[in-house]
Amino acid sequence: MRLQKIALAAVILIGLSVPAFAESRRIMGGSAGGSKYQFFYDTFLDPSLPELGSMGGGTIGGEGIIHRFMSDRRQRVYFGYDISIDVLPEPNTYRITFSQLTPDSVRQVLGDDASSWTQLPAPDWGGPAVRIIREGEILALDLLTNSATGQKIVDYVTVKGPTPKLAWDFIYETGTPRDFRVEDVALELRAPHVSVNGQVATSAIPEGVAAYGPVVWFYLPMYGRFMLSLRPHPELGFLKAGEIRGSSLTFNIGDDTFTVASAVRIAPGQHPFNLYVLHEPAWRPPDANTSGWAGGAAESPEELIGK
Repeated sequence: MRLQKIALAAVILIGLSVPAFAESRRIMGGSAGGSKYQFFYDTFLDPSLPELGSMGGGTIGGEGIIHRFMSDRRQRVYFGYDISIDVLPEPNTYRITFSQLTPDSVRQVLGDDASSWTQLPAPDWGGPAVRIIREGEILALDLLTNSATGQKIVDYVTVKGPTPKLAWDFIYETGTPRDFRVEDVALELRAPHVSVNGQVATSAIPEGVAAYGPVVWFYLPMYGRFMLSLRPHPELGFLKAGEIRGSSLTFNIGDDTFTVASAVRIAPGQHPFNLYVLHEPAWRPPDANTSGWAGGAAESPEELIGK
């Protein structure tokens, strides 16, 4: 399949045949939009190592201009793009215009000291990039490239018509197809609410952000970090501490009972599953934000232990 370059260092993918990105890893995903369309993005780190650290992000806006941004609180930098979408007369067809991210749009996210943050430019930016796509086609946009390592942060995006009666997710997988393996089974925590001994411990993570992978983790102030897995990993100290039932999970550490409710099914399959947990009580977020929620996912626990 031929890949057509566009201005924002992006390519349009027609059909299902894509180049191999065997070592890439999903780091976030989400959507925005309104009554006329829905914009979806799935974000990957390619290759997956070295890890990013304290990276976050999301979208601002819906109808009209959508501001897609990512930020690194440790280095106090942010980047992304603005996108506007027009519904064309031809059924299921949209005109998408990408432009530079408007700095004022992310000030509400960065806080009162937003002026001390640095905006990183999109790679190979040459002005607004316009593309006409049909529903189901996917654009791949290089958001940021590490000039020293060649590592990239890539957004895979698509547009769909409004679906008022049925929620619709956009999930994209990079790499070359292969046979399914047990270690491929992933957990998903989307907008999770956590309670400890029946008391709410933290509010939900930002809407549109999910932790998805074979190992998911979250941090709670005063309790440290918890890694969750469907696989035992006894060699790493994981303990069978609880269970997953549909969109909720429960586990016990000492005298405390932790319950997590997710906006979607946490584990695939229509059965309850044993949950294995590694508790790191002394762990703290690397960006020194110890007062609120932190969470994420990894392909294996080895990627997280000691970091």
